[in-house]
Amino acid sequence: MKLKKLVALILALVTALSLVACGSGGNGSGGGASTDGDTSNFPKMTWSAATSGAEGSNFDVGLEKFSELLQEKTNGAVKLDIYCSDQLTNGNQADSIQANIDGTIDVTFQADGVWGNFDTVFSVPNLPFLFDNYDDVDSKLINGEGGKYLMNAMDSKFNVKCLGIGENGFRYLTNSKHPVKTPDDLHDLKLRIGGAPILVSTYESWGVDYTTAAWAEVYTGLQTKLYDGQENPIAVADASSIQEVQKYVTAWTANYGIMFMVINGDLYNSLSDELKAIVDECAKEACAYQIQYTREQCDSALKKWVDNYGIEVYEMTAENANLFRQKIQPVYDKFSAYNELIDLLK
Repeated sequence: MKLKKLVALILALVTALSLVACGSGGNGSGGGASTDGDTSNFPKMTWSAATSGAEGSNFDVGLEKFSELLQEKTNGAVKLDIYCSDQLTNGNQADSIQANIDGTIDVTFQADGVWGNFDTVFSVPNLPFLFDNYDDVDSKLINGEGGKYLMNAMDSKFNVKCLGIGENGFRYLTNSKHPVKTPDDLHDLKLRIGGAPILVSTYESWGVDYTTAAWAEVYTGLQTKLYDGQENPIAVADASSIQEVQKYVTAWTANYGIMFMVINGDLYNSLSDELKAIVDECAKEACAYQIQYTREQCDSALKKWVDNYGIEVYEMTAENANLFRQKIQPVYDKFSAYNELIDLLK
């Protein structure tokens, strides 16, 4: 009888051990430290993310890609809740950045011009004709020493970590009256321009009659001939159907804009070194994707404008660009405090 009880006990122990083994397989489903690259041990986090771009815009695309990559590389532990058009701050871009600094918004993807409200150094990339082409942008700014300078400046001045640089793009000029090839061609036009001080100074140097009306008013203003033209990255203009009320485009490198992908400093510093490395990698990849997307959107939108709307595109020549350059030194003089950065970008 004792032998039977001993055999039964042994069988029970064997069964229990086999069940434990089944519950702790190599896929990590039984708990404990993950293996084989499984990052399910990260805490579950959902970060708020804000941008001024509308849903589906190239601004939104950058954050969507960042969230997608974070979820992929943390096995779903970290993701973003994305709020477009600065919904969390009633449409106020500067308030969105301040909330990011304060920690009530975790991540922002905002333009350099908005950051320029906090420190004028971030407006330097907008200087007129600072870049000749995208190769200049990539080598000197996006992947160059100029970009590092700006990212380090942001990290040192504010409670944030700048994770990467995206693209808003070259700001093309459109109008409904005639091609713009020289500064003289601007003198009979009334233009709506962005309200950033550097843009205002630039167009003032060219003697332009301008307004800085809210973007929401631009389509109607152009349609009713309240003003003749506007300047913006093509992707932004296309999203608002500007091509329906314009006839001419000047494709040039007059002003260029970037985006900063930024996370609150306290949040970033609270992360493990492993998770920081993943966040850095995902942001860099998302920004690279957003830049490529923005450039492809610009090309396809411009082609659509020509093919479907009969828009006439003038590609600015180097000779005519020099006519505009001759008038912009006063703009650069206002930013002489940043000559070190300007030299890195030239």
